[in-house]
Amino acid sequence: MVRTFRKLSVVLAAAALLLGFGPSPAGAGQPAAPRAVAPPAPSTAEAGNPIVDGWYADPDVAVYGDRFWIYPTTSRGYSEQTFMDAFSSTDMVHWTKHPKVLDIADVSWAKYALWAPAPVFRDGKYYLYFAANDIQDDSELGGIGVAVADRPEGPYKDAIGGPLIDAFHNGAQPIDQDVFIDDDGQAYMYYGGWGHANVVKLNADMTSLGTFPDGSVYKEITPENYTEGSFMFKRGGTYYMMWSEGGWTGPDYSVSYAMSDSPTGPFKKIDRVLAQDPAVARGSGHNSVVNVPGTDIWYIVYHRRPLSETDGNHRALAYDRIHFNEDGTIRPVTMKVKDNFDDGNAVGWRTYGDADWSPESGAYSATAASSGSALQDTNFSDLIYEADVTLRHGRGEAGLAFRVTQPGTGTEGFHGYYADISRNGLVLGKATGDERTPMAKAPLTGAVGKPHRVRIEAIGSSLKVYVDDMAEPKISTTDSGFTSGANGVRATMLSPKTGTAAPAKALARFDNVSIRSNVFNFEAADAPNQFVRHAWSRGRVDPHVAPYADMEWKAVPGPAGPSAVSLESVNFPGSFLRQRDGEVWIDTRTDDAGFRADATWRRVPGLSDRSLVSFESYSAPGHYLRHRDALLYAEHVTTADRAEATFRAW
Repeated sequence: MVRTFRKLSVVLAAAALLLGFGPSPAGAGQPAAPRAVAPPAPSTAEAGNPIVDGWYADPDVAVYGDRFWIYPTTSRGYSEQTFMDAFSSTDMVHWTKHPKVLDIADVSWAKYALWAPAPVFRDGKYYLYFAANDIQDDSELGGIGVAVADRPEGPYKDAIGGPLIDAFHNGAQPIDQDVFIDDDGQAYMYYGGWGHANVVKLNADMTSLGTFPDGSVYKEITPENYTEGSFMFKRGGTYYMMWSEGGWTGPDYSVSYAMSDSPTGPFKKIDRVLAQDPAVARGSGHNSVVNVPGTDIWYIVYHRRPLSETDGNHRALAYDRIHFNEDGTIRPVTMKVKDNFDDGNAVGWRTYGDADWSPESGAYSATAASSGSALQDTNFSDLIYEADVTLRHGRGEAGLAFRVTQPGTGTEGFHGYYADISRNGLVLGKATGDERTPMAKAPLTGAVGKPHRVRIEAIGSSLKVYVDDMAEPKISTTDSGFTSGANGVRATMLSPKTGTAAPAKALARFDNVSIRSNVFNFEAADAPNQFVRHAWSRGRVDPHVAPYADMEWKAVPGPAGPSAVSLESVNFPGSFLRQRDGEVWIDTRTDDAGFRADATWRRVPGLSDRSLVSFESYSAPGHYLRHRDALLYAEHVTTADRAEATFRAW
């Protein structure tokens, strides 16, 4: 298991761009660690969430040899939930499905409701722990079982001919188990439902239970607001217990965590770390955590429900990056919406109209006889939406659609906004069904035949479209016709006369899609884990920020300049980061011209790293937002100080 670091010693090779694991033999306690090269650190599943096709839930992750393995519940009705699939990958991008690694036919006592697999390797054998039969009291047969195999992909067979835990202890339903092997070789199982959690020791045979020093077998460790879905991992000598709160079919399903210096607790809740995002997905929970071997890169793997799905079992697998503060606490996880199509699929996209859509060569292509669109199941209001758009035919139009409702209205209609590229330039317009109404236009050099980076900033009624140059918008206008909705891509063939056929080649290609809200954290480029925040009205850069919202900022249109921004405090709406005589404060907005200029910043490429961001004062050109001695200033910066004026926008 990846969570037992003693067995995951790794050799790093510098300057590599892809994960690369070498073969390794199995060890005595865990498989010998794969040899890895230095990996990238993506913020999420860059090739798109969900990561695999189909309805799955309750994922647990292991690293065996040169591959990551995900073992999920097959998310169906209990009577159909009778087998488990697995997925493996060497890069967490391309996933291979291994069907029916465990089938109820190989577990004599299990009848239905097979769920929540927990994988672990020991002494040459692969174990898969599972819950079955959803028992409601001790008179029913069922509980937590264990199956064993010679290979990660199975087939797994029942190891003991009955449940390992077959009754309620300390009020805990025997479900949702997780297995963790500590550095000293002791294996623990964490499990429980119905609001109670237990920990038990597993003996070295992994198929029987041990005892604690006081002679007990079941130790209750229930943290605050525990519902189900226990998970344990260890980082830097600290034990992290995670669990799910709320109802599994409801929007309040979420993940919280505790920290301890002991694998048996006590576990006191610290915070909720993953919750629903009404713009992205609901019911995010029942998670596991995976560490990229040899690094301090971590991901939370979990299930969530797409916004338009109402069936409780329509759950999909996703992962996002976990970030730790200097004190070991975990920052709240933001569910990212990205897709670079490097996995060769378009899972999660829904198509409308007569266009043929296909993921190929690391992009999403559309061939259109007339027009078509592909949408993500999202519901953003204020948003920042970026993608690479390549229009490949002079008689076509291609671009981004946002705040979309009623897709499929008319021939290929929708209600919402679009930003299209054509040989005549760039157009921002609004659609009501099949009717298109241009609102603003701008020229665009080389519109056809080459990729253009298109960025939409829609904040309230302010609509901005950037193309290639991300510093100055090509179009900036206002409209309040549509306030929220889905986001996607679209392509249209403009035939000169009725009946003219569209070309067989792709009309347009789309790549590197990223959709997010306008809320940011700004991390100092030269001071990892230190963030722009406010405290007692003064702008600061600090490592440990409480409450967390003090370091969250909304990027909103700058009141003094249409191409500039202001940074509004999330914790104190209506208060903005502004410069006053070279110092930076958090002040409540006023309508005077001086405040508007002082609270406006020009966003420019990072002074020390152009892939990051810097902010130039609107009222004091040549002065940049920078940190010095933990405080924020608006000052001239020298070459040596540029890193202090450069920030990573999370």
